[in-house]
Amino acid sequence: MMPSFDEHLEAVLRDCNDRINQLEESGFSDEEMLDALINRGSALSMMEYYTSALADYNDAVDLIIQMEKNGKPVDPGSFVRVFVSRGELNADPSQMAEDYAVASTRLAEIKDDTKYYDRKKMIRMCMDCCEDLVDNGLSGGTAPYIDRLYEMLVGRDDNWSKNRYLELMNLSAQSMFDLGMEDEAMEYLSEAIATGYTLFQKNLLDDYMSLVFALVVRGDIEQRKGLLEQYFIDRKAAISLLEELLSMNKLDDISVLVRMHQDIASSYMTVNMVKEAEEHLMREVILNMDGAEEYIREYVNRDKK
Repeated sequence: MMPSFDEHLEAVLRDCNDRINQLEESGFSDEEMLDALINRGSALSMMEYYTSALADYNDAVDLIIQMEKNGKPVDPGSFVRVFVSRGELNADPSQMAEDYAVASTRLAEIKDDTKYYDRKKMIRMCMDCCEDLVDNGLSGGTAPYIDRLYEMLVGRDDNWSKNRYLELMNLSAQSMFDLGMEDEAMEYLSEAIATGYTLFQKNLLDDYMSLVFALVVRGDIEQRKGLLEQYFIDRKAAISLLEELLSMNKLDDISVLVRMHQDIASSYMTVNMVKEAEEHLMREVILNMDGAEEYIREYVNRDKK
């Protein structure tokens, strides 16, 4: 019988503890101890022992500071890994942003032969940092990560990279929007939509909601600018995608589609396009009825068990 994932992590943690104990007893180089702290911090974090993981990353930061003070080189991969990992665990958004900012100072130095470098993991890490910053209203700190993402994604023809490029366009748009730069946000959203539809037409789109997001946000900006014709086009396109997801039983939350129909119906009413509004209101009623029927079936089946 193969060991479970938890058992594997416990074995990894024991190995990490043994390694650190060995280094402490027999003497160690700073580079060896830094690697050991990073590895144990990672294992502890995956096991959700966040306080202990944070303690290891704090020790790693102290060691990096000491190494730099002594004129010893610190591998950029190790440097970025430590500060990003500590930032992820910080409950205080300002401290998180500070760690991400420190890590970003050496992003450009990371190459193929850098420690802990893996292109896909690096892309995911940069995206996660951007998302954390945007979610906490700190979009001003995303620029270094977005710049590095461009370097790693622009010009790549594989489908995985194209889908990540779509995510990058949405992240860039969100950052620009949060910084009050709506015209720049519109440009990024337009690129996201073009990329998304190209993937969609080839049945290569990983996440329909990435394309829906771009259409909805661009539509919201168009509506605010009084560009109602463009708004209606984008909102109907987003609804069409959600309806397709629903037909494939891949729409996790039908209320999203219901609200879309409500919103566009309300917008049609404001410009006295009653017939168009009624079509969406009727679809909203049908969706709500279907949802109610499904709930009743689940409730009845639960009682039969």
